Amino acid sequence: MPDARPFDLVVIGTGPGGYVAAIRAAQLGLRSAVVEKDELGGTCLNWGCIPTKAWIVSAHLLEQIRRAKEFGIEVAAPTVRWDWMLARKDQVVKQLTGGVKTLLQGRGVEIVRGTARLAAPGRVAVLQRDGHTVELAAQHVLLATGADSWLPPGFALDGTRVITSREALALPAQPKRMAVLGGGVIGCEFASFFAALGTKVTVIEMLPRLVLAEDDEISQALERELKKQKIAIFLGTKIEDRKDGPDGSIVLTLTGGTTVEVDTVLLATGRRPYTGGLGVQAAGVALGERGRVLVNDRLQTSAPNIHAIGDVTDLKQLAHFASAQGKAAAEIIAGHPAQTDWRAVPAATFTNPEIASVGLTEREAKAAGRTLKIGRFPLRAHGRNIADLETAGFVKLIGDAATDQLLGAHIIGAKASEIIHECSLALGADLDLRHLAHAIHAHPTVAETIGEAAEDADHMAIHLLRQETRPAAR
Repeated sequence: MPDARPFDLVVIGTGPGGYVAAIRAAQLGLRSAVVEKDELGGTCLNWGCIPTKAWIVSAHLLEQIRRAKEFGIEVAAPTVRWDWMLARKDQVVKQLTGGVKTLLQGRGVEIVRGTARLAAPGRVAVLQRDGHTVELAAQHVLLATGADSWLPPGFALDGTRVITSREALALPAQPKRMAVLGGGVIGCEFASFFAALGTKVTVIEMLPRLVLAEDDEISQALERELKKQKIAIFLGTKIEDRKDGPDGSIVLTLTGGTTVEVDTVLLATGRRPYTGGLGVQAAGVALGERGRVLVNDRLQTSAPNIHAIGDVTDLKQLAHFASAQGKAAAEIIAGHPAQTDWRAVPAATFTNPEIASVGLTEREAKAAGRTLKIGRFPLRAHGRNIADLETAGFVKLIGDAATDQLLGAHIIGAKASEIIHECSLALGADLDLRHLAHAIHAHPTVAETIGEAAEDADHMAIHLLRQETRPAAR
Protein backbone atom coordinates (compact mmCIF):
# COMPACT_ATOMS: atom_id res chain seq x y z
CA MET A 1 0.00 0.00 0.00
CA PRO A 2 1.40 3.46 -0.86
CA ASP A 3 2.31 5.87 1.90
CA ALA A 4 -0.69 7.43 3.59
CA ARG A 5 -1.62 10.92 2.43
CA PRO A 6 -0.76 13.39 5.23
CA PHE A 7 -3.30 15.75 6.79
CA ASP A 8 -3.40 17.93 9.87
CA LEU A 9 -7.03 16.96 10.43
CA VAL A 10 -9.24 14.16 9.10
CA VAL A 11 -12.94 14.58 9.82
CA ILE A 12 -15.09 11.45 9.66
CA GLY A 13 -18.62 12.45 8.65
CA THR A 14 -19.90 15.48 6.75
CA GLY A 15 -23.06 16.39 8.61
CA PRO A 16 -23.53 19.93 9.97
CA GLY A 17 -20.81 19.25 12.52
CA GLY A 18 -18.25 17.57 10.29
CA TYR A 19 -18.29 19.79 7.22
CA VAL A 20 -18.35 22.96 9.34
CA ALA A 21 -15.35 21.71 11.34
CA ALA A 22 -13.39 20.95 8.18
CA ILE A 23 -14.09 24.38 6.73
CA ARG A 24 -13.14 26.17 9.95
CA ALA A 25 -9.94 24.12 10.16
CA ALA A 26 -9.06 25.07 6.59
CA GLN A 27 -9.76 28.73 7.37
CA LEU A 28 -7.21 28.43 10.19
CA GLY A 29 -4.55 26.98 7.90
CA LEU A 30 -4.89 23.25 8.60
CA ARG A 31 -4.59 20.75 5.75
CA SER A 32 -7.93 18.99 6.11
CA ALA A 33 -9.87 16.08 4.65
CA VAL A 34 -13.37 14.73 5.18
CA VAL A 35 -14.46 11.11 4.83
CA GLU A 36 -18.09 10.42 3.89
CA LYS A 37 -19.63 6.97 3.34
CA ASP A 38 -22.96 8.31 2.13
CA GLU A 39 -24.02 11.77 0.95
CA LEU A 40 -22.38 15.09 1.78
CA GLY A 41 -24.37 16.95 4.40
CA GLY A 42 -25.20 13.87 6.46
CA THR A 43 -28.60 13.12 7.92
CA CYS A 44 -29.49 16.78 8.45
CA LEU A 45 -29.29 17.89 4.84
CA ASN A 46 -30.38 14.63 3.21
CA TRP A 47 -32.93 12.94 5.49
CA GLY A 48 -33.52 15.23 8.46
CA CYS A 49 -33.67 18.97 9.11
CA ILE A 50 -33.80 20.26 5.56
CA PRO A 51 -36.11 17.87 3.67
CA THR A 52 -38.57 17.70 6.54
CA LYS A 53 -38.76 21.48 6.72
CA ALA A 54 -39.37 21.63 2.97
CA TRP A 55 -42.40 19.42 3.57
CA ILE A 56 -43.55 21.28 6.68
CA VAL A 57 -43.56 24.54 4.71
CA SER A 58 -45.84 22.85 2.16
CA ALA A 59 -48.15 21.63 4.92
CA HIS A 60 -48.34 25.10 6.46
CA LEU A 61 -49.18 26.62 3.07
CA LEU A 62 -51.89 24.00 2.57
CA GLU A 63 -53.44 24.93 5.92
CA GLN A 64 -53.38 28.62 5.02
CA ILE A 65 -55.08 27.92 1.68
CA ARG A 66 -57.79 25.96 3.48
CA ARG A 67 -58.33 29.01 5.71
CA ALA A 68 -58.25 31.48 2.83
CA LYS A 69 -61.80 32.71 3.46
CA GLU A 70 -60.74 33.88 6.92
CA PHE A 71 -58.20 36.12 5.14
CA GLY A 72 -60.84 37.42 2.73
CA ILE A 73 -59.72 35.29 -0.22
CA GLU A 74 -61.81 32.78 -2.15
CA VAL A 75 -59.94 29.87 -3.74
CA ALA A 76 -60.79 26.41 -5.03
CA ALA A 77 -60.25 23.42 -2.77
CA PRO A 78 -56.52 22.54 -2.84
CA THR A 79 -55.22 19.15 -3.97
CA VAL A 80 -52.10 17.53 -2.51
CA ARG A 81 -49.75 16.28 -5.23
CA TRP A 82 -47.43 13.89 -3.44
CA ASP A 83 -45.12 13.51 -6.46
CA TRP A 84 -44.69 17.28 -6.66
CA MET A 85 -43.83 17.47 -2.97
CA LEU A 86 -41.23 14.72 -3.38
CA ALA A 87 -39.69 16.51 -6.34
CA ARG A 88 -39.52 19.86 -4.52
CA LYS A 89 -37.96 18.25 -1.47
CA ASP A 90 -35.35 16.52 -3.62
CA GLN A 91 -34.49 19.77 -5.40
CA VAL A 92 -33.97 21.60 -2.10
CA VAL A 93 -31.71 18.80 -0.86
CA LYS A 94 -29.73 18.72 -4.12
CA GLN A 95 -29.12 22.46 -4.00
CA LEU A 96 -27.85 22.43 -0.42
CA THR A 97 -25.70 19.30 -0.63
CA GLY A 98 -24.17 20.71 -3.80
CA GLY A 99 -23.45 23.86 -1.84
CA VAL A 100 -21.59 21.87 0.81
CA LYS A 101 -19.41 20.28 -1.87
CA THR A 102 -18.63 23.69 -3.33
CA LEU A 103 -17.74 25.12 0.09
CA LEU A 104 -15.42 22.22 0.96
CA GLN A 105 -13.66 22.27 -2.39
CA GLY A 106 -13.43 26.06 -2.32
CA ARG A 107 -11.54 25.87 0.97
CA GLY A 108 -9.20 23.17 -0.29
CA VAL A 109 -10.68 20.41 1.88
CA GLU A 110 -10.13 17.00 0.29
CA ILE A 111 -13.27 14.88 0.01
CA VAL A 112 -12.69 11.13 0.39
CA ARG A 113 -15.63 8.87 -0.36
CA GLY A 114 -15.90 5.62 1.58
CA THR A 115 -16.24 4.03 5.01
CA ALA A 116 -13.65 5.09 7.58
CA ARG A 117 -11.95 2.98 10.23
CA LEU A 118 -9.40 4.02 12.85
CA ALA A 119 -6.63 1.70 11.67
CA ALA A 120 -3.79 2.78 13.97
CA PRO A 121 -2.68 5.85 15.90
CA GLY A 122 -2.64 8.68 13.39
CA ARG A 123 -4.04 6.47 10.61
CA VAL A 124 -7.52 6.37 9.05
CA ALA A 125 -8.27 3.58 6.58
CA VAL A 126 -11.04 4.30 4.06
CA LEU A 127 -12.78 1.46 2.23
CA GLN A 128 -13.85 3.11 -1.01
CA ARG A 129 -16.91 2.27 -3.03
CA ASP A 130 -14.83 0.45 -5.65
CA GLY A 131 -13.50 -1.93 -2.99
CA HIS A 132 -10.05 -0.36 -2.69
CA THR A 133 -8.69 0.91 0.63
CA VAL A 134 -6.71 4.10 1.03
CA GLU A 135 -4.98 5.33 4.17
CA LEU A 136 -4.89 8.87 5.46
CA ALA A 137 -2.27 10.03 7.93
CA ALA A 138 -3.78 12.40 10.44
CA GLN A 139 -2.22 14.53 13.13
CA HIS A 140 -5.74 14.81 14.52
CA VAL A 141 -8.99 12.93 13.88
CA LEU A 142 -12.46 14.34 14.49
CA LEU A 143 -15.37 11.91 14.85
CA ALA A 144 -18.58 13.43 13.48
CA THR A 145 -20.45 10.28 12.49
CA GLY A 146 -23.84 11.25 13.93
CA ALA A 147 -26.53 8.82 15.04
CA ASP A 148 -28.80 6.10 13.66
CA SER A 149 -32.44 5.31 14.32
CA TRP A 150 -33.02 2.83 17.14
CA LEU A 151 -35.56 0.15 16.24
CA PRO A 152 -37.73 -1.45 18.95
CA PRO A 153 -37.96 -5.25 19.09
CA GLY A 154 -40.55 -6.82 16.79
CA PHE A 155 -40.25 -4.26 13.98
CA ALA A 156 -38.14 -4.71 10.85
CA LEU A 157 -37.95 -2.00 8.21
CA ASP A 158 -39.49 -2.77 4.83
CA GLY A 159 -39.47 0.71 3.27
CA THR A 160 -43.22 1.30 2.99
CA ARG A 161 -45.19 -0.39 5.80
CA VAL A 162 -42.61 -0.15 8.59
CA ILE A 163 -40.34 2.87 8.22
CA THR A 164 -38.17 5.40 10.00
CA SER A 165 -38.02 9.10 9.24
CA ARG A 166 -35.51 8.36 6.48
CA GLU A 167 -37.86 6.06 4.54
CA ALA A 168 -40.79 8.41 5.20
CA LEU A 169 -39.10 10.99 2.99
CA ALA A 170 -39.15 8.62 0.03
CA LEU A 171 -42.59 7.00 0.35
CA PRO A 172 -44.11 6.39 -3.09
CA ALA A 173 -47.53 7.54 -1.86
CA GLN A 174 -49.09 9.34 1.09
CA PRO A 175 -50.31 6.84 3.72
CA LYS A 176 -54.00 6.95 4.58
CA ARG A 177 -53.48 5.69 8.15
CA MET A 178 -50.24 5.98 10.10
CA ALA A 179 -49.08 5.03 13.58
CA VAL A 180 -46.13 7.01 14.90
CA LEU A 181 -44.23 5.15 17.61
CA GLY A 182 -42.56 7.81 19.73
CA GLY A 183 -43.75 11.21 20.88
CA GLY A 184 -40.43 13.01 20.76
CA VAL A 185 -39.36 15.74 18.36
CA ILE A 186 -39.17 13.56 15.23
CA GLY A 187 -42.40 11.71 15.96
CA CYS A 188 -44.41 14.85 16.66
CA GLU A 189 -43.06 16.70 13.62
CA PHE A 190 -44.02 13.88 11.25
CA ALA A 191 -47.38 13.40 12.98
CA SER A 192 -48.18 17.09 12.53
CA PHE A 193 -47.11 17.06 8.87
CA PHE A 194 -48.99 13.95 7.79
CA ALA A 195 -52.13 14.98 9.69
CA ALA A 196 -52.12 18.33 7.85
CA LEU A 197 -52.14 16.44 4.56
CA GLY A 198 -55.12 14.34 5.62
CA THR A 199 -53.49 11.16 6.90
CA LYS A 200 -55.23 9.65 9.94
CA VAL A 201 -52.41 9.72 12.51
CA THR A 202 -52.03 7.94 15.84
CA VAL A 203 -49.09 8.76 18.16
CA ILE A 204 -48.07 6.09 20.68
CA GLU A 205 -45.61 7.09 23.42
CA MET A 206 -44.34 4.96 26.31
CA LEU A 207 -43.59 7.97 28.52
CA PRO A 208 -46.23 10.11 30.28
CA ARG A 209 -45.98 13.14 28.00
CA LEU A 210 -44.86 14.33 24.59
CA VAL A 211 -41.47 16.01 23.87
CA LEU A 212 -40.15 15.07 27.28
CA ALA A 213 -37.18 17.45 27.17
CA GLU A 214 -39.49 20.46 27.00
CA ASP A 215 -41.15 22.35 29.85
CA ASP A 216 -44.23 20.57 31.25
CA GLU A 217 -46.58 23.38 30.18
CA ILE A 218 -45.21 23.25 26.63
CA SER A 219 -45.74 19.49 26.44
CA GLN A 220 -49.32 19.83 27.66
CA ALA A 221 -50.04 22.63 25.20
CA LEU A 222 -48.63 20.63 22.28
CA GLU A 223 -50.80 17.66 23.20
CA ARG A 224 -53.90 19.89 23.16
CA GLU A 225 -53.00 21.38 19.79
CA LEU A 226 -52.25 18.02 18.16
CA LYS A 227 -55.56 16.66 19.35
CA LYS A 228 -57.28 19.66 17.72
CA GLN A 229 -55.65 18.44 14.50
CA LYS A 230 -57.46 15.11 14.99
CA ILE A 231 -54.27 13.25 15.93
CA ALA A 232 -55.00 10.39 18.33
CA ILE A 233 -52.49 10.34 21.19
CA PHE A 234 -51.76 7.47 23.58
CA LEU A 235 -49.34 8.33 26.39
CA GLY A 236 -47.85 5.88 28.88
CA THR A 237 -48.67 3.20 26.33
CA LYS A 238 -46.79 0.23 24.90
CA ILE A 239 -47.33 -2.03 21.91
CA GLU A 240 -48.44 -5.35 23.37
CA ASP A 241 -48.95 -7.16 20.07
CA ARG A 242 -48.60 -6.65 16.34
CA LYS A 243 -50.35 -8.58 13.59
CA ASP A 244 -50.64 -8.25 9.83
CA GLY A 245 -54.18 -7.76 8.59
CA PRO A 246 -55.54 -9.67 5.57
CA ASP A 247 -55.67 -6.47 3.50
CA GLY A 248 -52.00 -5.63 4.08
CA SER A 249 -52.72 -3.44 7.10
CA ILE A 250 -50.91 -3.60 10.43
CA VAL A 251 -52.97 -4.16 13.58
CA LEU A 252 -51.40 -2.92 16.82
CA THR A 253 -52.70 -3.92 20.23
CA LEU A 254 -51.92 -1.32 22.86
CA THR A 255 -51.71 -1.34 26.64
CA GLY A 256 -55.26 -1.80 27.93
CA GLY A 257 -56.42 -3.76 24.89
CA THR A 258 -57.09 -0.91 22.43
CA THR A 259 -56.35 -1.88 18.82
CA VAL A 260 -55.18 0.47 16.10
CA GLU A 261 -55.26 -0.54 12.42
CA VAL A 262 -52.90 1.36 10.11
CA ASP A 263 -51.22 1.13 6.72
CA THR A 264 -47.83 2.43 7.86
CA VAL A 265 -45.87 2.41 11.12
CA LEU A 266 -43.30 5.20 11.50
CA LEU A 267 -40.65 4.31 14.08
CA ALA A 268 -39.52 7.45 15.90
CA THR A 269 -38.28 5.71 19.02
CA GLY A 270 -34.99 7.55 19.33
CA ARG A 271 -31.51 7.63 17.83
CA ARG A 272 -28.28 6.04 19.00
CA PRO A 273 -24.72 7.29 18.37
CA TYR A 274 -23.20 5.71 15.27
CA THR A 275 -19.82 4.05 15.81
CA GLY A 276 -20.37 0.77 13.96
CA GLY A 277 -17.23 -0.51 12.22
CA LEU A 278 -15.32 2.63 13.16
CA GLY A 279 -12.90 0.83 15.47
CA VAL A 280 -13.24 3.39 18.24
CA GLN A 281 -12.70 1.04 21.16
CA ALA A 282 -9.64 -0.57 19.58
CA ALA A 283 -8.31 2.97 19.14
CA GLY A 284 -8.75 3.62 22.86
CA VAL A 285 -11.86 5.80 22.62
CA ALA A 286 -14.01 5.33 25.71
CA LEU A 287 -17.76 4.89 25.30
CA GLY A 288 -20.52 5.73 27.76
CA GLU A 289 -24.22 4.95 28.04
CA ARG A 290 -26.04 4.14 24.80
CA GLY A 291 -22.65 3.78 23.10
CA ARG A 292 -21.93 7.50 23.08
CA VAL A 293 -18.37 8.71 22.66
CA LEU A 294 -17.20 10.41 25.84
CA VAL A 295 -15.53 13.80 25.51
CA ASN A 296 -14.16 16.40 27.91
CA ASP A 297 -14.91 20.13 27.88
CA ARG A 298 -12.42 20.53 25.01
CA LEU A 299 -14.22 17.86 22.94
CA GLN A 300 -11.30 15.44 23.35
CA THR A 301 -11.92 11.71 23.67
CA SER A 302 -9.86 9.41 25.87
CA ALA A 303 -7.59 8.66 22.89
CA PRO A 304 -4.75 11.05 22.09
CA ASN A 305 -5.48 13.42 19.21
CA ILE A 306 -9.01 12.11 18.62
CA HIS A 307 -11.87 14.55 19.17
CA ALA A 308 -15.62 14.02 18.76
CA ILE A 309 -18.63 16.26 18.18
CA GLY A 310 -22.35 16.13 17.53
CA ASP A 311 -24.78 13.26 17.87
CA VAL A 312 -22.07 10.62 18.28
CA THR A 313 -21.34 12.22 21.67
CA ASP A 314 -25.09 12.19 22.45
CA LEU A 315 -24.81 15.42 24.46
CA LYS A 316 -27.55 17.26 22.57
CA GLN A 317 -28.75 15.82 19.26
CA LEU A 318 -29.15 19.16 17.50
CA ALA A 319 -27.65 20.11 14.14
CA HIS A 320 -26.75 23.64 15.18
CA PHE A 321 -25.10 22.37 18.36
CA ALA A 322 -22.97 20.02 16.24
CA SER A 323 -21.96 22.98 14.06
CA ALA A 324 -20.97 25.02 17.11
CA GLN A 325 -18.96 22.09 18.44
CA GLY A 326 -17.35 21.61 15.03
CA LYS A 327 -16.10 25.19 14.96
CA ALA A 328 -14.85 24.90 18.54
CA ALA A 329 -13.05 21.60 17.92
CA ALA A 330 -11.28 22.96 14.84
CA GLU A 331 -10.21 26.09 16.74
CA ILE A 332 -8.92 24.00 19.66
CA ILE A 333 -6.97 21.70 17.33
CA ALA A 334 -5.50 24.74 15.54
CA GLY A 335 -4.40 26.21 18.88
CA HIS A 336 -6.91 29.07 18.94
CA PRO A 337 -9.32 30.17 21.70
CA ALA A 338 -12.72 28.53 21.35
CA GLN A 339 -16.22 29.10 22.67
CA THR A 340 -17.21 26.00 24.66
CA ASP A 341 -19.91 27.38 26.94
CA TRP A 342 -22.98 25.36 25.98
CA ARG A 343 -25.49 26.83 28.46
CA ALA A 344 -27.45 28.73 25.84
CA VAL A 345 -28.13 26.17 23.13
CA PRO A 346 -31.64 26.73 21.76
CA ALA A 347 -33.85 23.89 20.54
CA ALA A 348 -36.66 24.06 17.98
CA THR A 349 -39.41 21.60 17.11
CA PHE A 350 -41.29 22.23 13.87
CA THR A 351 -44.69 20.95 14.81
CA ASN A 352 -47.85 22.98 14.30
CA PRO A 353 -47.51 25.15 16.33
CA GLU A 354 -43.74 25.35 16.62
CA ILE A 355 -41.85 24.90 19.88
CA ALA A 356 -38.61 26.62 20.85
CA SER A 357 -36.71 26.67 24.12
CA VAL A 358 -33.41 27.52 25.75
CA GLY A 359 -32.08 27.10 29.27
CA LEU A 360 -33.79 25.49 32.24
CA THR A 361 -37.36 24.24 32.38
CA GLU A 362 -39.45 25.14 35.41
CA ARG A 363 -38.99 21.61 36.76
CA GLU A 364 -35.19 21.80 36.32
CA ALA A 365 -34.93 25.24 37.90
CA LYS A 366 -36.87 24.13 40.96
CA ALA A 367 -34.75 20.98 41.23
CA ALA A 368 -31.68 23.23 41.26
CA GLY A 369 -33.07 24.96 44.34
CA ARG A 370 -33.98 28.25 42.66
CA THR A 371 -36.84 30.44 43.82
CA LEU A 372 -38.60 31.44 40.64
CA LYS A 373 -40.45 34.31 39.05
CA ILE A 374 -42.28 33.36 35.87
CA GLY A 375 -43.72 35.55 33.15
CA ARG A 376 -46.20 34.30 30.55
CA PHE A 377 -47.85 35.94 27.60
CA PRO A 378 -50.56 34.27 25.47
CA LEU A 379 -50.34 34.80 21.72
CA ARG A 380 -54.11 35.26 21.54
CA ALA A 381 -53.58 38.65 23.23
CA HIS A 382 -51.07 39.94 20.68
CA GLY A 383 -51.98 42.07 17.69
CA ARG A 384 -49.60 40.58 15.13
CA ASN A 385 -50.64 37.03 15.97
CA ILE A 386 -54.31 38.00 15.70
CA ALA A 387 -53.67 39.57 12.29
CA ASP A 388 -51.79 36.45 11.19
CA LEU A 389 -54.54 34.13 12.52
CA GLU A 390 -51.81 32.41 14.55
CA THR A 391 -53.08 32.74 18.12
CA ALA A 392 -52.32 29.29 19.56
CA GLY A 393 -49.59 29.17 22.17
CA PHE A 394 -47.68 31.37 24.60
CA VAL A 395 -44.28 32.61 25.73
CA LYS A 396 -42.99 31.52 29.13
CA LEU A 397 -39.91 33.08 30.73
CA ILE A 398 -38.31 31.69 33.89
CA GLY A 399 -36.22 33.92 36.11
CA ASP A 400 -34.54 33.84 39.50
CA ALA A 401 -36.76 35.66 41.98
CA ALA A 402 -33.79 36.91 44.01
CA THR A 403 -31.58 38.18 41.19
CA ASP A 404 -34.00 38.61 38.24
CA GLN A 405 -31.57 36.55 36.11
CA LEU A 406 -33.09 34.80 33.10
CA LEU A 407 -32.88 31.03 33.59
CA GLY A 408 -34.96 29.69 30.72
CA ALA A 409 -37.32 30.58 27.91
CA HIS A 410 -40.03 28.39 26.40
CA ILE A 411 -42.27 29.25 23.46
CA ILE A 412 -45.03 27.39 21.68
CA GLY A 413 -46.58 29.17 18.74
CA ALA A 414 -46.05 30.49 15.24
CA LYS A 415 -42.46 31.58 14.50
CA ALA A 416 -41.24 30.26 17.87
CA SER A 417 -38.07 29.00 16.18
CA GLU A 418 -37.29 32.50 14.95
CA ILE A 419 -37.88 34.54 18.11
CA ILE A 420 -36.11 32.25 20.62
CA HIS A 421 -32.69 33.64 19.73
CA GLU A 422 -33.17 36.89 21.63
CA CYS A 423 -33.58 34.77 24.75
CA SER A 424 -30.61 32.59 23.80
CA LEU A 425 -28.40 35.66 23.54
CA ALA A 426 -29.75 37.01 26.84
CA LEU A 427 -29.14 33.71 28.62
CA GLY A 428 -25.61 33.39 27.28
CA ALA A 429 -24.84 36.96 28.34
CA ASP A 430 -26.27 36.44 31.86
CA LEU A 431 -28.89 39.12 31.31
CA ASP A 432 -31.93 39.65 33.49
CA LEU A 433 -35.64 39.66 32.77
CA ARG A 434 -35.60 43.44 33.03
CA HIS A 435 -33.20 43.61 30.07
CA LEU A 436 -35.75 41.75 27.94
CA ALA A 437 -38.54 43.95 29.30
CA HIS A 438 -36.63 47.15 28.51
CA ALA A 439 -35.60 46.11 25.00
CA ILE A 440 -37.69 48.00 22.43
CA HIS A 441 -39.25 45.60 19.97
CA ALA A 442 -40.45 46.68 16.54
CA HIS A 443 -44.24 46.83 16.20
CA PRO A 444 -46.12 44.85 15.09
CA THR A 445 -43.89 41.78 15.39
CA VAL A 446 -44.23 38.42 17.07
CA ALA A 447 -41.03 39.18 19.02
CA GLU A 448 -42.93 41.76 21.08
CA THR A 449 -44.36 38.84 23.06
CA ILE A 450 -40.89 38.31 24.60
CA GLY A 451 -40.97 41.78 26.17
CA GLU A 452 -44.55 41.30 27.35
CA ALA A 453 -43.70 37.99 29.03
CA ALA A 454 -40.69 39.59 30.72
CA GLU A 455 -42.91 42.38 32.08
CA ASP A 456 -45.48 39.82 33.22
CA ALA A 457 -42.88 38.30 35.54
CA ASP A 458 -43.52 41.44 37.64
CA HIS A 459 -47.26 41.51 36.78
CA MET A 460 -46.66 44.58 34.62
CA ALA A 461 -47.46 43.41 31.09
CA ILE A 462 -49.36 46.18 29.31
CA HIS A 463 -51.56 43.98 27.14
CA LEU A 464 -52.49 41.40 29.78
CA LEU A 465 -54.97 41.91 32.61
CA ARG A 466 -53.99 40.52 36.00
CA GLN A 467 -55.95 40.71 39.25
CA GLU A 468 -52.90 42.02 41.05
CA THR A 469 -50.38 44.60 39.86
CA ARG A 470 -47.64 46.44 41.64
CA PRO A 471 -45.34 49.31 40.71
CA ALA A 472 -42.34 48.21 38.70
CA ALA A 473 -39.19 48.13 40.83
CA ARG A 474 -36.74 48.61 38.02
